[in-house]
Formats: sequence, structure tokens, C-alpha cells
Amino acid sequence: MGMLEELRQGFTNKNEPLDESLMERQGKFSRSLIHATLAHRHLAERQFFVQQVAYWITILGLLVAEASAPILSSTAMWTWLAVSVVTWLIRIGLFWPLTQLPPAVVKKSLGLKLIPLVIIIIACLYWMWTIHLFVGPVLTVRVLIMCIGLLSISVSMTGMWPVTPIAVVLYNALLWGAFSANLYSNGVATLPVIVALDVGVLAVLWLNIFIAIRQLNDVLARTHEASQLVNQLEIANDKLERLKDTAYKTLDTRSEFFAGASHDFQQRLHAAKLWVLSAMAATKTNQSAEATLDRLGQEVDALQIYINNILEFARIEALDAGVKIRATEIQSLFQKLDLHFEKIAERHGVQLRFRIARITVGTDASMLLRMLENLVSNALKYTRSGVLVCARKTARGASIEIWDQGPGIKPEARQRIFDAFHQEEPGDKERTKGVGLGLAIVKRFATRLNYRIEVKSVMGRGTLFRILIPREFVIGANTTANS
Repeated sequence: MGMLEELRQGFTNKNEPLDESLMERQGKFSRSLIHATLAHRHLAERQFFVQQVAYWITILGLLVAEASAPILSSTAMWTWLAVSVVTWLIRIGLFWPLTQLPPAVVKKSLGLKLIPLVIIIIACLYWMWTIHLFVGPVLTVRVLIMCIGLLSISVSMTGMWPVTPIAVVLYNALLWGAFSANLYSNGVATLPVIVALDVGVLAVLWLNIFIAIRQLNDVLARTHEASQLVNQLEIANDKLERLKDTAYKTLDTRSEFFAGASHDFQQRLHAAKLWVLSAMAATKTNQSAEATLDRLGQEVDALQIYINNILEFARIEALDAGVKIRATEIQSLFQKLDLHFEKIAERHGVQLRFRIARITVGTDASMLLRMLENLVSNALKYTRSGVLVCARKTARGASIEIWDQGPGIKPEARQRIFDAFHQEEPGDKERTKGVGLGLAIVKRFATRLNYRIEVKSVMGRGTLFRILIPREFVIGANTTANS
């Protein structure tokens, strides 16, 4: 194992620099296609507008020159003008999505990143055709107008260097390469003159790129950093708003909880006082106070249970108690429940049965045991004759079930029973009314353990509570059921 681990680490260490280098090259290539930030988009929009102005000035100049001294047929002239408008509209249509979509969307889409190259190819093909139409063997005003127009378009295009460097290089190389080739092939200028012209154009573009644009890059970088800081601030503000909303909701829940607890506690304490007064009155009149004191003892016991439940529920709500998952046999929990509720079942005159469950689950044993205690206690309080507790495996995990033969739960109340202090009438007036926190605690613990609670009930026949444990927590053998 040691040798295999060393080999694995060795291959990992060798591959990591390669992967990082490849990712870095891919990132540089992507940025050379287009820089997708808000600042770069604003720059591209301004420069694109300047290009369109230079484009139409050049087109109008060629139209004026052609009208004064025509060299094209009427059909060729109108064809050229139609192509000028159509290609312009196509380039506008291609550029429009880049001004509307968020930068994050552009960064993720290769098709959107390639739009500048498509625009450049269309423009270059158009200008190469236009140069072929208008540049002849004689140096005319058309050639001068075209040279000035191409230079102005190239300067405005070069202003997009921070946004899309590849498109800038491709555009200028094709544009001036085609123009120079036509000048040379038509004998308008000698090779040294053409070279001098290209060097002059290159000098103008260089001044535009490496002086103005490099200064602009610093501004764009700072703008991008500021934009990132603003985005981070907006994200932090959103998180803060969510935390504030959660805090308000938690505060409302706590206030509602303690308001209900205070009211219920006062009622129980008032009932205990009434029984004390009743016992005192009985002793003054020499009447037997045994029944009254017995009832007072029940009220005090119920009050003690109530206070314990209140404190535990408050602890569950206020603290994020850590869940300690370990392998637990469900049968061992059943045995503890059997010992705990044996006398209680006898006192209520009902039968409590547990079926053998050979299932082991990964759970917090104390939480699951408390859930079962509350459910069994609730079932014993409402059932008429018996309670059955069993567990079985299902296709989705395991199900622990508590069956009773009580009066049932109304459909509209099956969700409210898990609310704090909600209580259903016990039906038997001799039985002490519940606290209203047992099922609320069950629901809280189920949420902590990522369990689901399912309730099925038939009015007049009984109720079934299921604790549904996900499959990933079930690690035991098959379950067998014995009475």
C-alpha cells in the first residue's frame, strides 16, 4: 500500500503542473478572444459606435467620389451599397447580444466569445471586396478617401484591444494587407511607398494601442476590481438580509413559544392553587381531603413534567445540539421502552407490545429514544386497549411504527399536532391532559436526524406514527417479526 500511495502521489504531483499550465493557456486564449467584464463591455460599446461613425463617413465619401466621377456601373454601384447596408446590419445584430447579456454568461459561452471574430471576418471580406472595386491603376480621390476611412476605422477598431486582441490583429492585418496588395498589383504605388504607408499606419496604431490603450488598461483593471468589490458587497448584503430575516423569524417563534408557555404554565399553576384551597377548605370543615390531595399530587406531577418539557424544548430550540451518529440496534431501544412503560401501561389498563426488530441503524441513540418515548407515551394516553411498536425494512430504508387504537386524528389536525402546545382532547376525562410538546420535540429531533414523520389515522379506529429512516443510515440484517 505504501508503494502504491507513493506512485499515486508521484503521478498526481507530475500531472498537477501540466494541468495548471494547460488551464492557464486556455485562460489566456479565452481572454484574447474577449474580456467579459462590465468595464470592457462599456469600452467596446463606445469604440463600436466610433467604428460605425467612421464606417458611414467612409461610405458617404466613396458615394460622393463615385457620383462626381463614376467608374462603376449602376448595377454594381447599387449592389455595393446594398451589401454595405446588409453587412452593417448583420454586424449590428451580432454585436447586440454582447451588450445585453451579463458578463458571466459571455464568459461561459464559446459561441458568444467567437462573435467578435465573426464580425471581423464579415467586415474584412466586405472591405476586401470594396478595395477591389474602387482601387484602380490611378491614384484617385476614391483611393485617398478609402485610405483615410480605413485608417479611421482601424484606429477605432484598435481601441478594442483591451476587449478582444485577436480580433484587432486579424482585422488590421487583413484590411491593410488587402489594400496594400491592390495598390501594388494595380501599379498605383511602388513597393517602398507601400511599405512606408504600412509602417506609418502601424505607427499610428501603435501610438493608439501602447500609449492611450495601455493607460486605459489600468483604469479598466481598477474598474474591474471595484466592480468585483461591489458584487461581493451585494452578495454580503443579501446574506445579511437573509440572516436578518431568519433572526426575525426566530425571534417571533421564540416570542410565540414563551407567550404560549407562560399562559399554559399559569393555567396549570392556577389549577394547583385551586386544589390546595379545596384541600384547605375540606380540612376546616373536618371533611376528608384525601381525594383532593391525591388530585393535587397529580397536578404537581403534571406540572413537573410540564416544566421539564418546557426546559428541554427551549434547549432544543435555542441550541444546535450536536448529533452523535453511531451504530444502534433498534431492539435495544425497544427493550428500554418496554421497561420504562411497563408499569404505565398496567396503570392505564392497556396492552403494550413490541415486535422483535433485528435492524441496526446509524443514529443518535438518545434522540431516537426520546422520539420513541414521546410517541409511545402519546399512544398510551389515547389508546383504548393496546399499543403496538414494531420496525421493518423498506425499499427506502427502515420504518419504526407505533400503532394505537385511539379515537384517531382529524385530517385537518394532522399537521397541527406537531406545533408547540397543540393538544387534542384525550377523550377520557380521568386522564391528565398532555403538555402539547411531545410531538413538537419529535418533529425537531426528526429534522435534526434527517428523518421523516408520517401520520396515518382512521377516525374511531386508531392512529399510526411512522419514523422513516433513510436507506443510507440502515446497516442491519433483515428484520423478523414476532409477537
